[in-house]
Amino acid sequence: MESGQRIVEQAIASYASVPFEAKELYKRYVINVPIPHDSGGAQGSGIEELKKQIISGSGLKFDVSNGTGGISSSSEFVKVSKKNVADYKENAEAHFEERLGGYVSAKSDSIIEVTVPDNREAKLNFLLLEDGANMPVEILVNAGAGSRLSLFEWFGSVSESGSMSAPLHVIDAGVKSNVEINVLHNEGPKSRVGAMNKITAGEDSVMRFNAIYNGGGVTRSSTFAEAAGKGSDLLVNEVVLGHADQKFDINTFMLNSSQSTKAVLKTGAVLKGRSFCILKGYAKVSEGTRGSYSNVEEKGLVIDPDARIQPLPDMSIDCKDVAFASHSASTAPVDKEALFYLMSRGIDEAKAKRIFIASFLSKYLANIENDIVKEIAISILLDKLDNDRHSGVPKISMQNLWIVPGKR
Repeated sequence: MESGQRIVEQAIASYASVPFEAKELYKRYVINVPIPHDSGGAQGSGIEELKKQIISGSGLKFDVSNGTGGISSSSEFVKVSKKNVADYKENAEAHFEERLGGYVSAKSDSIIEVTVPDNREAKLNFLLLEDGANMPVEILVNAGAGSRLSLFEWFGSVSESGSMSAPLHVIDAGVKSNVEINVLHNEGPKSRVGAMNKITAGEDSVMRFNAIYNGGGVTRSSTFAEAAGKGSDLLVNEVVLGHADQKFDINTFMLNSSQSTKAVLKTGAVLKGRSFCILKGYAKVSEGTRGSYSNVEEKGLVIDPDARIQPLPDMSIDCKDVAFASHSASTAPVDKEALFYLMSRGIDEAKAKRIFIASFLSKYLANIENDIVKEIAISILLDKLDNDRHSGVPKISMQNLWIVPGKR
């Protein structure tokens, strides 16, 4: 691998070609997430208590975690490198991605490098928590030729100060590798989330990136995903669940840049209360990518009248000989006919609505291969719906997960 700093710089630079805020349509739909000033405070006992709750509730062994002593790893596939924190001077004129990327690169004191050698297999769990101080972190993933990787990352917080969880991922799936990255954002209501993801799928690789945006008072994510190698199969699968006054700005750019590639974006959002979500899914099929498949699908379910979802799918096709290219969007309230059908079978209205919502969420969670992650995700999402809270650690159960085969 190249030096970590160089990889991060290249990832940040790639956002210059992303059309989100450059297009007039997208300029009208932007949620700004100011980067909080560093409090200078150390993470305290709250982070250790939350860690105990998560470990006890999930039953998982975490290969990488952070606490009062910083980030530590117990896996042969993970290296945590210390950095000297540099000064950061914000460029107010730059795009959010450039500002956030520059901030993370300058202020993160560690780089987490995941390296799976050729033809090796790894299954890893990360637990990264913030408590009163901003948490910028760089995560570099390199899956070698023919390797298999399943990585689950749980982001949480107990912050009361409005601090920021800011992960920057750079993910490279090598030739004929099979990679699944599952990211759960379950931060508390006082936290802000600024997530950046740069994903590259190599020749004949299978790359799945599943992101669950549940936590944080304000969340903005920016994902640049490229099916770069011939025959690569790339899926970005996103789930958003908002309540109260939560706000989400989900930006995802899918690129087919080689022949016979597949790049699919599936985003499902469920909102209640006064929450608001913008979904900006953009796909580009480059010239000379004969036989490529591209699809953007954004669907929203609005539970309460004051909640609002703004889907903005778009697509640019520069190749005349593609196998398939389509984009679509829809939002709707809970289906009254479906509720009536369930209630006619003796189910009360509240339970019928819960079944309907669980079914909607399960269509996206079914794309996750890791069964434990599915259990954790559905348990946390339904706990939020039932108790009108987020960032909780409920009892983990598969009971409410409707297994619906994902269509790609």
